[in-house]
Amino acid sequence: MAAIQNREWHHSGSSCCSPIGSCCLAWWCPCISYGRTHHRVKFDGNMSGYSCCNGSCCGFTALGCLGLSFILPMIQRGDIRAKYHLNGNGCKDCLCACCCQPCDLVQQEKESKFHEDEKTRLVSQQPPKNGAMQYQQQPQYPQQAHY
Repeated sequence: MAAIQNREWHHSGSSCCSPIGSCCLAWWCPCISYGRTHHRVKFDGNMSGYSCCNGSCCGFTALGCLGLSFILPMIQRGDIRAKYHLNGNGCKDCLCACCCQPCDLVQQEKESKFHEDEKTRLVSQQPPKNGAMQYQQQPQYPQQAHY
């Protein structure tokens, strides 16, 4: 069995100001940003049934009240790396979640959206139609009588 190669993150953590809506949400309501990304990753991009007030958001808020809001984004970053085969390690996950959580949340959201949209696009893509299948005529040999 061949090992799967890890690849680079498609979105940089330093490009967290775009889109501006995600940036503002990550700075002012990080629990919603975390909950939305968690839902997208957990349900393979299917956002039906998503509510901005969900268990993930509430858990993030509860940990934030204890000063531990970095824990869930750190774990989620590791989950995203594993699911999409991205480079990184637990130490980097912890640093990103602790040092600039809003930028980390924006990167996680953009990365998960990119990979889930890519999977949907690849699944829905059909091979081109090259015409009808044709069978080649098989040679007919006369049957010999066996006496």
